[in-house]
Amino acid sequence: MKARAGRVSARLERHERAPIAASGGYGFRRDRRLGARIVRALDSLPHGFCLFDAGDCLVFANAGYRRIFGQTEGQARPGMHARTLIALNTARGLKAERDPARIWAERRRILARRDPETVLQTLSDGRQLALTLQPQPDGGWVALYEDVTERRRTEALLRHRADHDPLTGLPNRSLFETRLDRAAAGPGGCALLCIDLDGFKPVNDVYGHAAGDALLRQVAERLREGLGDRDTASRLGGDEFALLLDDAPLATVLDSAHRIHRRLTEPYDIGADRPVLIGAAIGIACAPVHAAQGQILVTQADAAMYQAKRLGHPCLWDASLRLGSAPAS
Repeated sequence: MKARAGRVSARLERHERAPIAASGGYGFRRDRRLGARIVRALDSLPHGFCLFDAGDCLVFANAGYRRIFGQTEGQARPGMHARTLIALNTARGLKAERDPARIWAERRRILARRDPETVLQTLSDGRQLALTLQPQPDGGWVALYEDVTERRRTEALLRHRADHDPLTGLPNRSLFETRLDRAAAGPGGCALLCIDLDGFKPVNDVYGHAAGDALLRQVAERLREGLGDRDTASRLGGDEFALLLDDAPLATVLDSAHRIHRRLTEPYDIGADRPVLIGAAIGIACAPVHAAQGQILVTQADAAMYQAKRLGHPCLWDASLRLGSAPAS
């Protein structure tokens, strides 16, 4: 009896030492205990998971990988070289970068560093994947694919909301000041136009806040007209706006201000019984003529704007300069 118990104990000990999932050839050998469960667990992941051996041949690809790339179960076969899989996906139009050789060369450069690294891939259908390459001690490696399209879209939306006025969609004061500081310190100089609307409050009082909001949105659209790629229109708050004309020739700034003033004072259709009219006062300061710091430019342009309002003048340079005339170059 003792001998029989000893044999049973030895068999149990060998059984306990056996691996729960071992690689056999290509793919996992699904043993009687946990191998099949591990495969099912990997297949249930929302991410794509691929395991490659030291020769860059596929050992295992889960259902998430096939789902992301629209493959049937037999397409990503164990034993296929990683380069072949890239070519397969590229041929099906799933890679924004259409040269498989370039994709594979970049992947090998990453793997050669032997450190985990995550890169962003954009597919031709617009989806964005975070691809994490994880080298393994035996020379193989793991590729983990995560669809981050919605997450990045949400992050971009949150960034936009943080930097933009929700009513008009224009950059807010914080973003505007960042761009102004950069432009003022640049070699090309810039012009700052601070704009205050006259007659906005009566529109709000007579026609209601919805009409006032519609008016502000139309003002924003008019300010966007004719802006260059480096120029910025901003709503600073209430009925105050600003324009940054980056690298604008000094001789053209006053003409630009008068053109903007004429556009802002044209009639607005806000859904009332008749078009409404408003006025605008514009104060102007230029870098480096007046200052090379954004905050000083704001102070000077703001002072010029309020003086323009007091004098009934549409556009005014910095108070130290003559009304309506450009400063000497």
